[in-house]
Amino acid sequence: MGKEKRTRGRGNGRQSGPGAPGRSAEKRRHRTLSLYQRFALTMIAAGILPMLIVSIVLLSRMRSEFTESLNDNYLSAARYLSYRVDDVLENVDTASQYLYSYDDGTDRNSTADYDTIRQILSGENYDYSERKEETASAMTRFLSTLTDSTTDIFAAHFICNSEETGTRSFHYSPYSTYLENEDLFRSEVGWSRLDREDRKLILIPPHSSDYFATKGNRVFTVARNYYDIRGAVGQEKYVGTLYLDVFYNRLSGMLQSMTQNGADAIVMADGNGVCYYAGNVSGPDQSTADSLIGVNLSETGQVPTSSGAVQVISAGPGTYGCRIYLLVDTVSAFRQISSLQLLAVALLGISIGILILASTLFSRQLTRPIRRMMDSLAQIGQGNFDLSLPMERNDEIGVLSERFNEMSRELKKYINQSYLARMRQTEAELTALRSQIYPHFLYNTLEIIRMTAVENSDEPVAEMLEALSEQIHYLIGPVGDKVPLSRELDIVQKYIYLLNCRIHGKVTLEINAPEAARIEVPRLILQPIAENAYVHGIRPKNGSGIIHIDALRQGDDCVISVMDNGSGMDEAALQGIRELLAGNRPGIKNQDNWQSIGLKNVHDRIRYLYGDSYGVTVQSTPGIGTIVEVRLPFRTISGGEENHADNDSGR
Repeated sequence: MGKEKRTRGRGNGRQSGPGAPGRSAEKRRHRTLSLYQRFALTMIAAGILPMLIVSIVLLSRMRSEFTESLNDNYLSAARYLSYRVDDVLENVDTASQYLYSYDDGTDRNSTADYDTIRQILSGENYDYSERKEETASAMTRFLSTLTDSTTDIFAAHFICNSEETGTRSFHYSPYSTYLENEDLFRSEVGWSRLDREDRKLILIPPHSSDYFATKGNRVFTVARNYYDIRGAVGQEKYVGTLYLDVFYNRLSGMLQSMTQNGADAIVMADGNGVCYYAGNVSGPDQSTADSLIGVNLSETGQVPTSSGAVQVISAGPGTYGCRIYLLVDTVSAFRQISSLQLLAVALLGISIGILILASTLFSRQLTRPIRRMMDSLAQIGQGNFDLSLPMERNDEIGVLSERFNEMSRELKKYINQSYLARMRQTEAELTALRSQIYPHFLYNTLEIIRMTAVENSDEPVAEMLEALSEQIHYLIGPVGDKVPLSRELDIVQKYIYLLNCRIHGKVTLEINAPEAARIEVPRLILQPIAENAYVHGIRPKNGSGIIHIDALRQGDDCVISVMDNGSGMDEAALQGIRELLAGNRPGIKNQDNWQSIGLKNVHDRIRYLYGDSYGVTVQSTPGIGTIVEVRLPFRTISGGEENHADNDSGR
């Protein structure tokens, strides 16, 4: 009371007029933040804000760096392919220029090496009209020399057109026997559309070589016009055109390998925009891509351009005017940025770590007064109500502490007035009731009844009372005590004896336990199992049967088996028992009171005493019977485990 007066006195001293306490509380609310506000600001400052900043910076850097790297890599690949295409065409171009330096080894009184082909075609120094076969043989040798110069050439052709000889064709291929369709060849290579003034290498789009007897090959053709260069510069006379069929797979195989190794699609076009290769342009349907070959992409408006999720990277034109287009699906490409993604995950993990650390520190600061309050609550639960929490804070925790102190004072007042007196009265009533049923009273009463039966020569009643008295004394005793197995078996025998007194000896008990006197077991582990064997096995079948108990040693364990020849259980009931033993719930309520509650109790006690590797297992067969096996460590009645010597001798 004195403290309360002094506190009120100090409070009155601070009060300067009406409404002063309200103004003081308002000032405190303005000075300090609430617990929720502190927590929210801590989360934003230590966690959310850094995570957002790091994520934005990292994602921006990730996209820009990867895009730049992607462009550089694919541009290098496109340039490499352009170089490879030029390399193939250069080999063929070099072979085509052999027109001017070819020498068949025949002395024709020629003054220049470059004139050999013209001499062969014109029949110079001999009568051409009489030596056509010799001319054809010489041209075949020349064409054979060209095809042998590189493995890229499938066939070589020469069409001459002069006033002396007219139009004449020569053909040779090491891969086919003869040309069987001259018109088809001229149509494929565009002989009628040939620009005879073009002095550069002429590219002809891919086409079939079915004009040969051997069909099925696909080629593209390069052509070079041949002139009589003996005249004035710029006025050379056209002699004929050399056509070289090149294996298309030399070109397509090289480009297709790039499609499989990165780019989603590749297009190759010559200097006029005519498509020579289109790999996976319209998806997996290759026939759609083949339809673009030979199409002038510039005239049809199909030149690849970047749009949407497709980025086009081109290289060229090369030496022969060819251009390579790589079409990259950026959505698929960005899935491969695993290294940058790992960096993002690492940074986010650091941010989360900072958030967790800040939350832990703040939570510790927050829960310290709460723990103090919990300790005070525990002391109140023990009857100490003279507690007062310190008023160190002005936030919600401070208000809670003040309310706690008020509750403690009011609770103490209430208990002192009514609850304590009522509790003492109830305790006295329970003590009196407990005295009325004190176990010794029950034991003495049963003993008086038994002695009366003995005096009256009623031996069966005396024996039943003695068995019942021992069972009650054993059951009421401490459940946690350890007893010899022989004592447990004795209680089971008395239970079966009392049971047979009621059902006229229909249950037979068989025991095989040679070491029962020295084996230590917990109390009350066999009687519940024997009771279950009768109630759930023997009684439902015909009311009579056999219960057999085996107690054997298996290594360092003792295995006690309780078997009956009752009705057994089906798989569903057996599974229910096993789930009950494995779970934490009690038995199931039915007409037999708590089904399997004794079995569950025995199982849980054994596991509690010896560990999870021990306990009760159940096996049953419908119509045959049930086996309940109890496994526990083999221990002697002295309380300690046997030594190794005993174990060896026991075996």
